[in-house]
Amino acid sequence: MNIGSIVKYYRMKHNLTQAELCEGICSISHLSKIESNKYVPHQETLEELFARMNIEWNQEVDVYHAYKEKLEKFITYSVYYDLKSMEALYAELEQNRDYLQSTDLINRYELYKLRYYLFQQDRQRATQQMRILSRLEPTFDEYERGAAKVFYLIYYVSIQDKEKAKEIVGRIEDSQGRVPQLFEGEFYYQNAWLSQRNTEYGKSSYFAELAINQFQKDCNYLRLMHAQMLQAVNYANRDLYLQAEELFKTLLRNARLMEESSLYEGVLYNYSMLQNRRGHHKSAYMLLKELKSLITPEAPIYSSVLIHMLQTSAEEGLEIDHLLEELEVFLRGKDDPYLTIQLTYFRKVKFSQRDLFDYCEQIAFPFLKEHGYIGEARRFAWRLANYHRSIGNYEKADAYAIYFYEKGEKMT
Repeated sequence: MNIGSIVKYYRMKHNLTQAELCEGICSISHLSKIESNKYVPHQETLEELFARMNIEWNQEVDVYHAYKEKLEKFITYSVYYDLKSMEALYAELEQNRDYLQSTDLINRYELYKLRYYLFQQDRQRATQQMRILSRLEPTFDEYERGAAKVFYLIYYVSIQDKEKAKEIVGRIEDSQGRVPQLFEGEFYYQNAWLSQRNTEYGKSSYFAELAINQFQKDCNYLRLMHAQMLQAVNYANRDLYLQAEELFKTLLRNARLMEESSLYEGVLYNYSMLQNRRGHHKSAYMLLKELKSLITPEAPIYSSVLIHMLQTSAEEGLEIDHLLEELEVFLRGKDDPYLTIQLTYFRKVKFSQRDLFDYCEQIAFPFLKEHGYIGEARRFAWRLANYHRSIGNYEKADAYAIYFYEKGEKMT
């Protein structure tokens, strides 16, 4: 508790000069040392200084501890994804930020604000907060250094800076920075997510399992479901179909019971991907149909749902005209090369196979490959490999097959 900083905060709030506050109590130089936290005053001196500002010192101690407790509640809300409570408490803390910034609570206050901005997906304010924290870092204690590394990891994952994120993971794993127990589950989760993005599904499974165990231990049930979703996707990508299906079914039930609509929608989408991968296209279509009934065209996943419904319908031999019309309507007024390519591809599905595969080879595959749509590019490569093999063009077939396998799971 930086007593001197609190004295200065109230002096400034009461529009007092140092001379006015310390008259008859202590010298100006003495007060300066107190306010700069170079000297801890006697209890009697402290009480007299606060009494001159009509403040009860004992009550002020209670105020300080109340804010300290509120900060701990604030970060606990974030750990357990109690976002409504976190938002309400953030508003209260912001109203008293001048006080908090005058105390030794400033580091945790500014750290926890970064976590809040990341929840809000406010990239601009999160980036600004990163700059503030870089100036405060030399004053961090061990807990704050560990918490900062986890929050920095989340930040770099959120802005898709994989190299920075991997650097922080490396520093933590090399024991250069311990992770506070409160954030262990989150560290494992972020590491699993990062590994999955790098198509390192085995590594991702390892960290997802650690996250699941930690969230179970912490009774953090919502975050547990998030980690289970990550693990189910890993299982699907590793062709562990039965394990993936079991997890998806559990997640559908629990997300529905807990009324976690966005999670439920995410499970439907990923479960449909698994069913398509298994060749169960009718089941995948029904999952996507239910998902489409729950969302609006404004939903972030709406276009992805349409694309995968088109893929599933084409595989199952279902009518796709109504889906093509919906995609055309959705695309009006938008400049989206990816969706335009998909629309053109599915229009051609109904006609000449030669024309379709020429389009895949000359337009679709190069675009997807160049712009980082690895999953889609692999699917097109697989189709092109099979097509060229069927017409006896084995050299091209091998080239596309090599791309498909090289861009699969990275073994580490």
